[in-house]
Amino acid sequence: MITKIPIKAIPNQRFNVVLNDQNCTIHLFQRGDYLYMDFTANGRTIRTGAICLSGMSLLAYPTPYFNGYLFFSDLKRKNKEPNYAELGSRFILCYTDGES
Repeated sequence: MITKIPIKAIPNQRFNVVLNDQNCTIHLFQRGDYLYMDFTANGRTIRTGAICLSGMSLLAYPTPYFNGYLFFSDLKRKNKEPNYAELGSRFILCYTDGES
């Protein structure tokens, strides 16, 4: 099942979310033309400075410290790079555990 993670259209945000019983912290930040992400799960750093691209896993590789996948979906289906001004409207942050 795919879960939409609520995000705001602001250039720098950090928030906590529980994903499949995992306590996660997500930091999204705009630098120039690109959006980046830092991600921790259950107190462990999983990814820092990850460039955010639509339709691709933000985690880059499987890890024993986090179960699932994070990705941006472009609702206009053009797979453009997410930008902060359209977060939560055009660009949706999603999580799936990969089970269904």
